[in-house]
Amino acid sequence: MSLPHYFSSVFTGENFLLFTKSITIASMGIATGAGLSYNAMIMPALAKFAPSSSSLAVWCETAFPAMSIQVSAIAVSVLGGSYIYYKTKNRFFLYSSLIMASILPYTAAFFLPINGPLFEMNKTGRDDGTIGKKMAQWNRNQYGRVGLNALALFVSLFGILHVKAA
Repeated sequence: MSLPHYFSSVFTGENFLLFTKSITIASMGIATGAGLSYNAMIMPALAKFAPSSSSLAVWCETAFPAMSIQVSAIAVSVLGGSYIYYKTKNRFFLYSSLIMASILPYTAAFFLPINGPLFEMNKTGRDDGTIGKKMAQWNRNQYGRVGLNALALFVSLFGILHVKAA
């Protein structure tokens, strides 16, 4: 069989649904893992240094790649989960999509007020004495975002197990 045949077989019917479920759940796992790496590795490592412009600079350098991963994973999760719900009426994929979508307003409410001042302090080089406090607050808020990612992941995994017989 030819490569085009294999390619077309992935993107038809049940194979596409399986592919979409795999990508959707993987993106939730990636979002959870990327977020947890901040809490488990990056923030504790930065905390070992006195809150300083150096630790802030490292945090700022990691923020944009992490943001790209999170936004991409959220988009794939929401679109994939919505498509799976549309095709299967499996409510667990709708719920997991809504949970993943809720990360955006959570981020706006709990991170933008912290991120803005931190990025500004990094850009100007001025430390108003709140770097450590803001980074600790950011880390606490990050646990909430990781919790939402993990909840969406577990809900979608439960959704795979909860398939109605035809």
